[in-house]
Amino acid sequence: MILHNLEFEAFMAYPKRQEINFDTLNNAGVFLLNGPTGAGKTTILDAICYALYGETSSDRESAKLHSTYAAHSGTKPRVLLDVTLHGKRLRIDRTPAYNKPITRGDRKGQMREESAKATLAELAPGADPADEKAWTPISSSVAEVNRTIAERTHLTKEQFLKVVLLPQGQFAQFLKSKPKERKELLKKMFPVEHYEQLFAALTEEAKTAQQEVAQDENTQRGYLERARVEMLALQALLDAVDPDAEGTDTEGSAVEGSVEAGEEPENLTAENVTAETLDAWVAGGVERARETSAREKQEQQRLTKEADRHTRLLTERAQLQADWREYEQLCERRTRLTERADEHKAQREELAQARAAAPLHAQYAQVHAESQALAARQQEQAACASALEENGRALLAALRDEETAEEVTFPEERTFAALPDLEPAEQQTQLEALLDTLRALQKKDAQLTDEEAAAAALLKQANSLEQDKLHAEKTLSDLTAQAEQLAEELAGYSTADEERTLAAHLVTEAQQKHDAAQQMQQKLDAASAAVAAAQKQSKRTATAEQKAQEKWQASAQQALAATEEFKNLQVLRLAQASSLLARELKDGEPCAVCGSVEHPAPARIAEGEQLVERADLDAAKEREDKAHKQARTHELAKDRATKAHQEASEALAAARTQYETLVAQGECDVEQTAAQLQQAQTRLAQAQSRVTARDGVLVKVERVRAEQQKAQEALRTIESAAVEAQTRHRDAAARCEAAAAELAPARAAVGFAQRVEAVEGYRVAHQRLARAVLLLGQARERHALAAAQAERLLAESSFESAELVQAAVRTPERVDALEQAVAAYELEHARLLEGFGREAIVAVAARAAAGEQAPDDLQGVREQVEQLRAAAHRLTLREGERESMLRSLHVLRGEYAAFRAKTAQRYDRAQMLANLAAAARGDTLGGYEHQVDLVSYVLGAEFERILHSASLHLDRMSEGRYGMVFSDHRAKGSRSGGGLNLEITDTWTGEPREASSLSGGESFLASLSLALGLAEVVQANNGGIELDTLFIDEGFGTLDAETLDMVMGTIESLRDSGRTIGLISHVEEMKNRIPAQIVVEKGQNGSSVRVNSY
Repeated sequence: MILHNLEFEAFMAYPKRQEINFDTLNNAGVFLLNGPTGAGKTTILDAICYALYGETSSDRESAKLHSTYAAHSGTKPRVLLDVTLHGKRLRIDRTPAYNKPITRGDRKGQMREESAKATLAELAPGADPADEKAWTPISSSVAEVNRTIAERTHLTKEQFLKVVLLPQGQFAQFLKSKPKERKELLKKMFPVEHYEQLFAALTEEAKTAQQEVAQDENTQRGYLERARVEMLALQALLDAVDPDAEGTDTEGSAVEGSVEAGEEPENLTAENVTAETLDAWVAGGVERARETSAREKQEQQRLTKEADRHTRLLTERAQLQADWREYEQLCERRTRLTERADEHKAQREELAQARAAAPLHAQYAQVHAESQALAARQQEQAACASALEENGRALLAALRDEETAEEVTFPEERTFAALPDLEPAEQQTQLEALLDTLRALQKKDAQLTDEEAAAAALLKQANSLEQDKLHAEKTLSDLTAQAEQLAEELAGYSTADEERTLAAHLVTEAQQKHDAAQQMQQKLDAASAAVAAAQKQSKRTATAEQKAQEKWQASAQQALAATEEFKNLQVLRLAQASSLLARELKDGEPCAVCGSVEHPAPARIAEGEQLVERADLDAAKEREDKAHKQARTHELAKDRATKAHQEASEALAAARTQYETLVAQGECDVEQTAAQLQQAQTRLAQAQSRVTARDGVLVKVERVRAEQQKAQEALRTIESAAVEAQTRHRDAAARCEAAAAELAPARAAVGFAQRVEAVEGYRVAHQRLARAVLLLGQARERHALAAAQAERLLAESSFESAELVQAAVRTPERVDALEQAVAAYELEHARLLEGFGREAIVAVAARAAAGEQAPDDLQGVREQVEQLRAAAHRLTLREGERESMLRSLHVLRGEYAAFRAKTAQRYDRAQMLANLAAAARGDTLGGYEHQVDLVSYVLGAEFERILHSASLHLDRMSEGRYGMVFSDHRAKGSRSGGGLNLEITDTWTGEPREASSLSGGESFLASLSLALGLAEVVQANNGGIELDTLFIDEGFGTLDAETLDMVMGTIESLRDSGRTIGLISHVEEMKNRIPAQIVVEKGQNGSSVRVNSY
């Protein structure tokens, strides 16, 4: 993965648009990210993380990513990342969710939530990234962009942060932590959740299986106990003798026998009852039960026959007793019926008289109803006649008043005078004709009213048009005067266009002069700022060069002194060589120099002189090497500082030359050119105002001309309309006079509408009277028919008068009661005849006539039958109990056999799960000295790979002294198993060391090595993705100059392998060492970024 460019705006601490060109930093290889605490250094990494994954490193809510400095300005947050993944160059553009201010409408000033957005585009191979057409859109969906990036990177967000950002503090803790703590840290770095889930599932399954086995053992004990209990129950049943059987002549039917199959049931227990025991017991029980069943079956048959015989005898006696009781009841009922014979006869006669009087009574009721209806019709006919007469008098009286002439005759008077001599139908026809005449007159009267209104409206319209004509003539006169005035005003603007052209030309010339002056001033300002910056840099590099020179000189003097010390010790060591040899001489042994076995005068060290040992010489040599190494380091730093100062001096000279060249080109007076430009612009504005005013007058002229034309056309239209309105008014007035003359003879004291309404009312009253007369005639006919029918029915009946009919009439309730009483008597009589005619009753009557008595009580026979049936039933129940127990034993044996087969499978499964759980706990995992669980085993494999990679880096950074090895031994003082320990190998001592024994600088090197090792392992685990950019966070403050040089050498080697390393540090020395920097500056209005790529 290669970062090319990062842009972000209104994002967290950065309100304004920021851009970081990583291509220039990639060229440098190593760059520094520095700035004050809280300025927003981590926000840059958050921006990269958000562009890739849509989330920040701290999982901050999307709504909180919008910069608080830009929240109310309307600037939307945005992150744009240009990155290469697996050889494909992509551009990711994301906008997090944010609240946008509403600028219009009723909700102005409130906030509207905008959802998160994302787009992804890919650059065509070999194309220029600056060419927008070369980018091909891939997706504009947030979910789709997230999925594509995850597929391209092969890393989750958490893994990306661990391999791209190396936090030294966490790895220092990881280095010196205990195995248990290290295990928790490794679990965050590697996905072992499925192993933990597998371990938990195996443990739970094994526990459940053991519980099932324990439950099966309890169930087995229950089966065996049931078998023992049922064996004892069967034994007791076969040995029992029914005490009730002695009373029913069943001696010798008791079950006898003994069990010869194995042990007695009372001696059996759940532990010694087996499937074989059950088989033997069932066989013996079946044989003994068969013998018992044969004996009891014979006894049961005898009891059943005896019970059947007694039952038949009981049935015959019971039937005779029932027939005798029925005969006695029939005799009692016949006596009661004879006593009611006279009452029955009277009721039959009363019912017959009531039924004969009913039709006559109904007919008399109808005659009475018709009489009442006839009287009502007579009253109605009289009322209608009176109303019609009154209506006619009122209608004729309303036609005349004091002003009506006596010789005038109205149509109503003529029609009403002729009505008495006409038939009703002809009267109705005359009334209809009168209504048609009055309606025609009413219609003509309404038309006359409309004509008069129209004539009045035409007169009003003619008068109004005369007024409009006067107004139009005045408007035309005013417009003519206005047109003459505008023509005079327009003549004063004849030179406006020429004045504007000249003023515009002057503005152009003044603008060009002012732009040139501004550009020159900007160049001078920039050159002056460059000179100031170069002076500051030259001064800073001069100071750095002087300090580096002083350090180098001091270290060079120390190196010379160390060399002198080492040489002096060498000379002294040589001088003391004879003394050292003499110290080894022994009498009788040859000298290593001369070979003599006698040593009369061995060499001795001068008095007060210190003997130089080999260890002293080695220590001096080590001090010399270290001093020369430090001198070389300071010399390199001095050379770099000198080179930096030379470059700064050259830059300062170039800046001064540039500034002097610009000054020599001539002075520029920006204020003077600005004043000239302002004057020219004022003149142009004035000229433009005249042109605008002239254009306004032209518009007015055109408008007045158009209004003059419209006014002339309106005047002509009004004159024509006035003539037409006057003509139409005269025609309408003439028509009104003719219609009024035609209607005058027919006009009465009331209007035509009232007259039509009055005649219509009279006609309705006339129709009502005719209908009343008709209905009266119909009522007379119905009354006569009803009276004649009543006389006919009376003559045909057995009654001599209407009074006798009325006396025979009964209410419906009484008739119903009589009918029910008569029917009940006759039904009872029929039933008695039927009862006495039955064969069984005839036989009983014969026995009674012969003097026999009714049979006695049958309770004794019934009790004897019940005793016989009960004895047979008990034998049947005992047979059923024996069969049920045998079936139960067979079923129990089958269930027990199936249960044993099933539990055997469960036991095997439980044993297998127990073995697997033991393996997951580490009881059986091989390759480790101590017990290691499954998760630790998996993490140990990853940890060993990390240590192998980290050891290579640590070996290089420590110049071959230190390395890291994986160890599974139990940590000192730890009770838990091993498997996640590490040891530091030291080639100087040849002995392993604890990580806690390392110094601060050595711990930093080891932590950095671990971080790099982790990054490489995670990359390998996720498809071998190349991460060409790494960020290392802090930790450099604990290093001395020599170690820092060593670490920087390692970082340089990472750069040489093609990686870009970003160091996050506050150490001042790092700022001096690394020229390429991303500088974060913090201000009151938010933070900003400045990139120094030199």
